[in-house]
Amino acid sequence: MSELNKALTIILDDRDRIELARILMDDDADAALAFLKRHVKGKARELLEGG
Repeated sequence: MSELNKALTIILDDRDRIELARILMDDDADAALAFLKRHVKGKARELLEGG
């Protein structure tokens, strides 16, 4: 069975980049999960469904 790689691109505005930097500096797992749900959830679903 062949495995295909797919890319996921996330475009962030300045406020989101600052929020992500804060999450990484604070090692804030709860905020990281919320950030991923907000920015990746729909895109990841599209990839999994063949989009």
